[in-house]
Amino acid sequence: MSPAAAGDLPAAGCYSRAVATREIRVGRLADLADRQTAKFRFREDGQSREGFVIRIGDDVRAYRNECRHIPMTMDWVENRFLSRDGCYIQCATHGALYDPESGHCVAGPPAGESLRAFAVAVRDGEIFVRVA
Repeated sequence: MSPAAAGDLPAAGCYSRAVATREIRVGRLADLADRQTAKFRFREDGQSREGFVIRIGDDVRAYRNECRHIPMTMDWVENRFLSRDGCYIQCATHGALYDPESGHCVAGPPAGESLRAFAVAVRDGEIFVRVA
């Protein structure tokens, strides 16, 4: 190996694990009404996990389906995440309320923390979520 090539390698003991980024197709934007949610599944550390998207006007946000207080899924029944007034994402177990636009907890045990967000892209009318 030439000295120039050796300089391109990370220092001994400093190897980092490559993180694969994947996009998951969630569905068509036209099929998701304002303040409606859609769940999706992904694999992380060899385990199946859930996330969900929520449409807010023309925007779409995506979050991991896990309360920041205790790592439990948040939907009341399958794919029902919003409070009765439709203003907040509400944890079914603890009642914590999260702002749908930012994921920030505004009331409840994990106050001040935020849901884990995913990047969202809408291309050709399709919703894609990027998970690592």
